[in-house]
Amino acid sequence: MSSLPLKPEDIAEAEFSRSFRGYNEEEVREFLEEVAEQVASILEENRELRRKLAEIQTQLEEWKRQAEVEKELARRESQMIIKEAQLKAQKIVDEALERKREIEASYRGLFEKYRLFQIRFKSLLQTFMESLEKEGLKEEMPEEGGSTEVVRFSFQDLRNEGKIGK
Repeated sequence: MSSLPLKPEDIAEAEFSRSFRGYNEEEVREFLEEVAEQVASILEENRELRRKLAEIQTQLEEWKRQAEVEKELARRESQMIIKEAQLKAQKIVDEALERKREIEASYRGLFEKYRLFQIRFKSLLQTFMESLEKEGLKEEMPEEGGSTEVVRFSFQDLRNEGKIGK
């Protein structure tokens, strides 16, 4: 007979010698045994391949589940990162707004001091002008050889008189 494995053509073209009662029973039995062995071998190989396929499908399903878990973890982590960035951004904005308010308050304080300075300076100038008028500066020129009194003026004098604050 032919060697393993048999092909479908071999089975269809199997030839047996003729004997008294038809085909040689020994050759037919050998052929059937060979076919049975090959069918058993094919069935065993088929079972093994199905088992391996089931294992691979199980592994594939496990990988899919693991990929979904990883995907969900990555999604959650990205959401946490975004939320953290939003909180940091809001904190920066809040700090900037607070700093702006501080600067505006400082500006208002400086502006008020400037206005107060203007008022005091104007008052000082008016006081100085009044002082000059009181001292009797006249339009007349002093006589020659006559003594002229020089009026000395200082901020300390005005402070002492209570006309300006410190």
